[in-house]
Amino acid sequence: MFDFTTAIISIIVFISALTFHEFCHALTAYLLGDNTAQRMGRLTLNPLAHIDPLGLLFLILVRFGWAKPVPFNPNNFTHPRLYSVIVGLAGPFSNILLATISLIALHHVSSFLPLAWTLVWNEFFQLSVWINVMLGVFNLLPIPPLDGSHLLKALMPQKLLPYYYQFERVSFIILIVLIMLPPFRNALLQAITFVIGLLALLV
Repeated sequence: MFDFTTAIISIIVFISALTFHEFCHALTAYLLGDNTAQRMGRLTLNPLAHIDPLGLLFLILVRFGWAKPVPFNPNNFTHPRLYSVIVGLAGPFSNILLATISLIALHHVSSFLPLAWTLVWNEFFQLSVWINVMLGVFNLLPIPPLDGSHLLKALMPQKLLPYYYQFERVSFIILIVLIMLPPFRNALLQAITFVIGLLALLV
């Protein structure tokens, strides 16, 4: 049952996950030569710099959510297309890393805790696994402004980029509509479940 305690834990985990996600975008861009995110105050682990109120609301209502995208300027990169993809993938992979750590904590640490702590510990890290994998999988979708769109843009022939920019103008609305469609959500849930199962085998 998704009670009040679970809702509070979910929000805490989600804010932590999206903060680390966006921080990794900013850090990767900075290490590759672009300081746009740093100048805009996004190279930080302060959640207030990254929270998107609408994304948080969607998490609570439909269990999918997002953060404010970290800005970066590909023109500052030595290899703009390649480095843009690396920056884009840094966020989802950071969430997969957190999910893996959460699975390890869930499977190998809880047995050493007092019984009174076990239930809270298990719920926290079960939600951490779910939310981090959700963020990782969801953000790999090739729809702007999600991270997967950087890979789509990098692979797209130059002559098709004008169509990409036209799509970018309405992509957020399309994304919201997709999230509300049960077939899309079910497919996404299946992908999340698959990734969690795969990670569980590895740890």
